[in-house]
Amino acid sequence: MLAGMRAQLERLRDKQFGVFTTAQARIEYTRAELRARLRRGEWVPVFHGVYREATTQPGPGLRVEAARLSMDLPVLIAAYDTAAELHGFSVAPRNATHVLGVQLSRSKQLVVHQDRLDPAQVATVNGVFATSAARTAIDLARTLNRLDALATLDTASRTGLSAAELSEELVHHHRRRGFRQAAELIGLVDGRAESPMESRTRLRCIDAGLPHPQPQLEVSTPDGPRRLDLGWPQYHIGLEYDSFAWHSGLHAAARDNARHNHLATQGWTIFYATALDVLHQPELFTDPIGRAINRHRVESKGR
Repeated sequence: MLAGMRAQLERLRDKQFGVFTTAQARIEYTRAELRARLRRGEWVPVFHGVYREATTQPGPGLRVEAARLSMDLPVLIAAYDTAAELHGFSVAPRNATHVLGVQLSRSKQLVVHQDRLDPAQVATVNGVFATSAARTAIDLARTLNRLDALATLDTASRTGLSAAELSEELVHHHRRRGFRQAAELIGLVDGRAESPMESRTRLRCIDAGLPHPQPQLEVSTPDGPRRLDLGWPQYHIGLEYDSFAWHSGLHAAARDNARHNHLATQGWTIFYATALDVLHQPELFTDPIGRAINRHRVESKGR
């Protein structure tokens, strides 16, 4: 059983998002006691000279505070994916903690970006300083790969960030790396996407030259309205992202088969995409959809 923390250090820990420094621990513990707790795994290093208890989860607030203490700074601002974690729209978590600053880090797990920042681009999220939601979204839209960038923007939109806020923030990033990508993807943002993989799937369709699909397309079935992940209602074509969590097991198969059999009787064609397809072989679903759309166009002209 883990021994309780001594009172003075416990109070410091509670004020610092669950972390404490070597110097703070040494107020109540000898060097030998500190080493013993580390050796037993009761205390875990976060960054140089900063620790957390093994039972404390290393969330973004804790990591940013640990970075601040490690760098001995009065204030530190979370940025990029770490800021997105705080704002609730991180879709491609990276192992490192990202902050803004000028001094270099001693750890590969702590990335310090020397970016300029206007005071209006700073927010406080649950007591942690971070780049504002709009600034964070544009930073990631510029620097992530296209699939993750659109997924980030869609998720940010779903959390309440508007297209106007994104466009207003984008102006401040003119001539910065990735500006053109961010500008293009802002025009594709759709908060109706219910998962990052749906956003990535939609972008694969757009990049393949298909007409822009509608996210979460509602269609009728005998059991009432149902939604397709993506759809082209004018062509009666739907696309489902086949995630293991949702489309798996006997009950899921029965549910989906009955629903899609009904749609087939209504003239719908349903295609499927897996994560492997979306990330590495999008032509496996975009090419068949393209052919189906072309057939529908040809048949429509012949009527």
